[in-house]
Amino acid sequence: MLEVLNIVFNGGEVKRMEHNVPESVNVNVNIDKVTLKDPNQALLDFTYSIDYKPKVARLKITGQAYCRDTKENLKKMHAAFKKKKVMPMEYGARVVNMINANAGMNSIFLIRPFNLLPPFMPPMLTTEPSQERTVQKKKKSKKKK
Repeated sequence: MLEVLNIVFNGGEVKRMEHNVPESVNVNVNIDKVTLKDPNQALLDFTYSIDYKPKVARLKITGQAYCRDTKENLKKMHAAFKKKKVMPMEYGARVVNMINANAGMNSIFLIRPFNLLPPFMPPMLTTEPSQERTVQKKKKSKKKK
């Protein structure tokens, strides 16, 4: 499985078409190109995009993920990518998740001036007690004979 060494952002673009509240938000991570660098390293060009629907706004961030793995895994992954133009998940799930997390967090800095919602929701905090229940063992009463 690919290990992410570094993620570098190369560009970003935000376009606001309308000032309505979006009905939905679609997030997409696309691996555009895979380049083998060293026997154990690969460079993945990616595009991270957020589409605020219907036609409210869109964001696009491009970048590169520097990764490493075994020579054999990189060859298999590269061959599969060249054939289908899609990152095989058995090799790239970790990378796609890292790109999603990093680009998602950094997208906040790009979308904030446009008054757009972040592509994820933070956990809801409440002041009410937790609904979790703890199971208590009942003490067995010992009957004296």
